[in-house]
Amino acid sequence: NLTEALRKKKENKNPNMGQDKQVKKDSPLYEQSATILASSQNEKLVEIEKDKRLALIDAWEENEKENLEVEKAEYSKKYKKKIPEIEKIAEAKREKIEKQKEQESIKVEKMSEKLIATPSAYPPNSKTCGCF
Repeated sequence: NLTEALRKKKENKNPNMGQDKQVKKDSPLYEQSATILASSQNEKLVEIEKDKRLALIDAWEENEKENLEVEKAEYSKKYKKKIPEIEKIAEAKREKIEKQKEQESIKVEKMSEKLIATPSAYPPNSKTCGCF
């Protein structure tokens, strides 16, 4: 029953774009309706081609996004592995600077002890310039 109803609907459709009567082949209306039919088919083909092109562009865009995500993940892993190495190097440099500061402070303390022990040693009595 349902298939018969669908078949009847298909049979009832007029292929002449809503015209009730078929147009004779030798009449100018036939040529006009043929060009209208052809142009509507061309529009459909153009629309299909446009959709295909857009789908292809969308697929390419998605592919590029996936490739970039993979590349981003690889770089992320690579640099996450380097972080501990960088932290070790930074810690070693900090320790080196701390040792240098300690040595400088020890030198300054020794100098200050010497100066405190011999107050006449600084400033020196000898004149560096003869005119003063």
